[in-house]
Amino acid sequence: MSFAQNIDSVLQQSIPSLDKFSELIDHDWIEKSLSETGKASIRKRKLPAEHVVWLVIGLALFRNQPIWFVVEQLQLVFGSQPPCAPSASVQARQRLGLEPLKVLFNQLSQSWSKESFSQYATFHELNVCAVDGVVWLMPHTPENFAHFGSSKGKTEVAPWPQVRATCLINTNTHEIIDAQIGDMGKGELTLAKELLVPDQSITLFDRAYFSADFLIHWQSTGVNSHWLMRAKDNLRYELISKNSKQDFLVRMPISPRAQKLNPELGQFWEARLIEVQHQGRTRRYITSLLDSKLYPMKDLADLYIQRWEIEMCYREIKSDLQDGLNLRSKQPELVYQELWGVLIAYNVLRRQIKVMAQTQNISPLRISFHIASIAIINILRHTPLESAGNLPKHLARLLDQSAMFIIPERRQRSCPRVVKGKPKKYPKKMPVKP
Repeated sequence: MSFAQNIDSVLQQSIPSLDKFSELIDHDWIEKSLSETGKASIRKRKLPAEHVVWLVIGLALFRNQPIWFVVEQLQLVFGSQPPCAPSASVQARQRLGLEPLKVLFNQLSQSWSKESFSQYATFHELNVCAVDGVVWLMPHTPENFAHFGSSKGKTEVAPWPQVRATCLINTNTHEIIDAQIGDMGKGELTLAKELLVPDQSITLFDRAYFSADFLIHWQSTGVNSHWLMRAKDNLRYELISKNSKQDFLVRMPISPRAQKLNPELGQFWEARLIEVQHQGRTRRYITSLLDSKLYPMKDLADLYIQRWEIEMCYREIKSDLQDGLNLRSKQPELVYQELWGVLIAYNVLRRQIKVMAQTQNISPLRISFHIASIAIINILRHTPLESAGNLPKHLARLLDQSAMFIIPERRQRSCPRVVKGKPKKYPKKMPVKP
């Protein structure tokens, strides 16, 4: 054996193995994402590219810990050298860039979503999804503020830079199927147009997504892809036909501006409008599902309740996974990279929770995300201190304890939604008695 081969053999033996993480993410997926983006490490480094990928994911899992601690906790340093300085970890992230994390997220989410769609109940053979937007805060640096901007109020802009994302989720599992991230100059609708439209699905939107161009595009892009949303109070339409007293086929005008932007739209488009009585009030829904016999209006109204699952998903990410903290990156490219890492980490946790639910034959939404995520992260926190091969054993033990994480079925809301009055800073003056 030559001197060079001997050195290479020693280095290969000293590098910490990522096999212990294969229970969470197959290492082949990471290598594929690095190869596709040209970011695979050619020469040996203290932090090879595949380890930096796990570092970014670890920043989301160990949200309260500094970057050097995450490196040590996951045993990502090459060889038995002294710990990496924080600056070395930042430089490793800069070399990696955002593309490998984005590609890895898309590979995992598409593969896992197909698996989930085949496992859970559908709405008349249509997979149920939801779309909505979310905003994160980040460190106030000149680079971040110049690139991302911030939300604008009536009189001034928000003092912190913000990043916007629009996500598509599976309402049965809360897994994120696709996501688009952009600066605050891009609206939710603009980002939503770039989402992957799932086949054989019905997607739930709120009224902010009411756009003829967008909804026609969504319906025509996928195979048997449909949508459902609440109808605006000032909706303009002409009645074409009646399926029942509260079920109509309507024709709506397309604005001149939308026709100018997309001349293929025409002057009108059609949809189905239904009216349902709920707690003494009339609620209207509009949908691309035109067949009233195959898709009864009561079923559609009940289905729309699942749109709130995406709000629960965002709460789990921001309150439970991120512990209410802002993003930590101070450069725009690293902000994107960190956010893709957050979405990957969330899907990894959600996938493990789904397996836990399957052992109990219940919905994944019946497993407490808050407690289960703490248990999974604690396994990662302590396993490196023992043997790398113990991770599968600990995850198997967690599956055996799945019944401990079951939460009761959701109760129906017992009180109406109301706007609470603002508290008074000072008590009112009492009138002076004569």
